[in-house]
Amino acid sequence: MPASLPAQEAEAPLSAIEWLDQVLAAPLPEPDPAPSEAPVILAPDSGQDPSGQIAATPLDSVEIDSTGLFRAERIGLPRDVWGPTSLPDILDALENLPQDTLPRAQQLALRVLTAEFAPPWSLAPEDRGLLLAARVEQLIARGALEQAGQLIDAAPERTAALNARAFDIALLLGEEDAACARMSGQIAQDHGQAAQIFCTARRGDWPAAYASLQAARTLGLLSASEAEMLTRFLEEEEAEALLPPPQDTTPLLWRIMEALGDSVTTANLPLAYAHADLRGTSGWRAQLDAAERLTRAGAMQPNRLLGLYTQRRAAASGGLWERVAAVQALEQARMGRDAEAVGAALLRAWPLFAAVELEYVLAEMMAADLAHMALTGQAAERLWHMLLLTEAAPERAASLAPEGEFGQFMTALAQGSAPPEIAASGMAGAIALGFADDMLSDEVRQQIDEGALAMVLVDALGFIADAVAGDQQAATRGLQRLRALGLDDDARQIAIELLLLERRG
Repeated sequence: MPASLPAQEAEAPLSAIEWLDQVLAAPLPEPDPAPSEAPVILAPDSGQDPSGQIAATPLDSVEIDSTGLFRAERIGLPRDVWGPTSLPDILDALENLPQDTLPRAQQLALRVLTAEFAPPWSLAPEDRGLLLAARVEQLIARGALEQAGQLIDAAPERTAALNARAFDIALLLGEEDAACARMSGQIAQDHGQAAQIFCTARRGDWPAAYASLQAARTLGLLSASEAEMLTRFLEEEEAEALLPPPQDTTPLLWRIMEALGDSVTTANLPLAYAHADLRGTSGWRAQLDAAERLTRAGAMQPNRLLGLYTQRRAAASGGLWERVAAVQALEQARMGRDAEAVGAALLRAWPLFAAVELEYVLAEMMAADLAHMALTGQAAERLWHMLLLTEAAPERAASLAPEGEFGQFMTALAQGSAPPEIAASGMAGAIALGFADDMLSDEVRQQIDEGALAMVLVDALGFIADAVAGDQQAATRGLQRLRALGLDDDARQIAIELLLLERRG
């Protein structure tokens, strides 16, 4: 678990961003040292190493840092995507992967974090496991706990860093009993003293838990917050007053507060905590809020949110409840195959979802089922947008495209053909330049030739995030880089989203 904060930091209130930095991106336990007798393999000779030296890496290091859920080819990238990039540069790039961006860019970032890539050519033996741990950290920060857990499970071995994060994930998903059962009999340092004490108490061995707590406090193995909260947890009957939540909140401390009846709302905590409201212990409103946060970030499937929206009748009016009522009205009209009612409900729902940047989610929930309904006017145009955003029923989308330059341009993007020239000078014009074949800079071409493909991709996603905020030149640069990497389908869908989704950056 995270170490205690310096005294001057612990005294000041922390923002949600600071919590995220200190909780989910806090220094992890040091990875296990690489065995000196580990067999060695040679990194591929890229022909680009200026030193002329070929790096040697232990075989098990390659196995742990290349852990993935699917092969790199599935996302159109080569396995050696990191190439000659140094580990510090890779870790910095992962830390700066944009989160507030377009849906397709979010999906691409998640695929990069979970794919099976070879480690960088220069990875040193003492750095084994750091790249995988950083990928897990980024998945957790994005609320993708399921993928993070799967990545940990797929690793050929469990380092202390991975064990710590696996336990955090279990706590947030309400699976702490199973996590504690797996921990039983394992070395304490692989999980941290606080987790061991908590699990000992969960197993009902309160005397042993209390003795471990006293020993850990004496040896300075717990942060001040951990010691305070665990003491209160073990001496619950003696607690006389509620304590304020710890400033250095962690999943374990949050879970202890909940067990003591002093639960802290997840609304202002990092995104990963939203999963805790989906364990069946929170009210409908809290579940809806959490599901919207996670779905907006691409960490939850829209159909699960649809299930929550239609679970019961809206309990009030305004804000969230208007979206609930709008979805229910649209779903009822769809089931009745009433085109006029569907059109009216769709036009009512869209601006409500656009106001909270969930219009893409609405499209994912409804587009396929509405694709062939005979809508007219503005409702038909909105359906066209939904079909483009979701890539559902492409022929139907083409039939709904309006006449004129914009309709032709969007259809070309959706169908994978060369976009026609467009007179517009705004975002559409910037996007058109992004599909020009002769616009890539020499610097980017050199990066690609040297094999630093991941850095080009990270730069591309950064430019796309800037484009979301209105930077048209960034849109051109981001799309150029994606296409240069062979990610043409992603570039086209991102271009469509730039033109159809209203984002405030």
